[in-house]
Amino acid sequence: MRGKVLVGVVERDFHRFLFLKIMMKQKELSIFVDESGNFQYPDKDSRFYIIALVLHDQSKRIDENVRELERLEAEIGLEEHCFHAGPLIRREKAYAAMSRKWRGRIFSRMLAFSHRVDFRYHCLSVDKSFVSSVVQITADLQRGLVDFLRSQRAEFAGLSDIKVYYDCGQAPVTNLLLETFKKESPCPVVFVQDVKPAKYRLFQIADLICTTHLLELKIKHHLSMTASEFKFFGGIRAFEHNVLRRIKAKEI
Repeated sequence: MRGKVLVGVVERDFHRFLFLKIMMKQKELSIFVDESGNFQYPDKDSRFYIIALVLHDQSKRIDENVRELERLEAEIGLEEHCFHAGPLIRREKAYAAMSRKWRGRIFSRMLAFSHRVDFRYHCLSVDKSFVSSVVQITADLQRGLVDFLRSQRAEFAGLSDIKVYYDCGQAPVTNLLLETFKKESPCPVVFVQDVKPAKYRLFQIADLICTTHLLELKIKHHLSMTASEFKFFGGIRAFEHNVLRRIKAKEI
């Protein structure tokens, strides 16, 4: 009788082990990618090139957070709104007729949403004042991406797959992602097709991070804010205290 009980316990523990192992292997990571800048060289008007990677464990649902954001946006007359930080700050495109007050409300809601949602991010950047060619810009970005993926290899090893979301806005970035992820990832990588920023709130967070990281770099290199940036955020100290510190809490 004791032997049967022991066998039953062993079988139960073994099946529990198999279940946990299967569940671990089903863990999926999504990476949303956005960029800021261009590959022109030399380019005095666009000193920095930035790629933002937003990492999200798909087991951590964000549906309720998205619904709350959409409810808050609907309160100020924005239905199916696609957040775009640069035009919002500069009062361009869809935001051209909006006052600073209303644009500030939109930004604050997106910032609060990014604070509540469980994600992490990493930025790659190149200061084009220290490169000598377009080829070097690409090489520096690729080196940074390789270093990041290798630093996360242990974390990625337990995943069933990684899904990369990029809207193919710039061909060099598309090629860089395809080549580097397939070479360096320890698990299968799927590149999602036909990515539209309006469909993915986490893609819009990547846009937000690109903009805030650009401002962070400008501050770090003692460059002035533009007039629209200064007016929107109220100066460097206000930006660092009200915006940057909240974003940086999610950085890898």
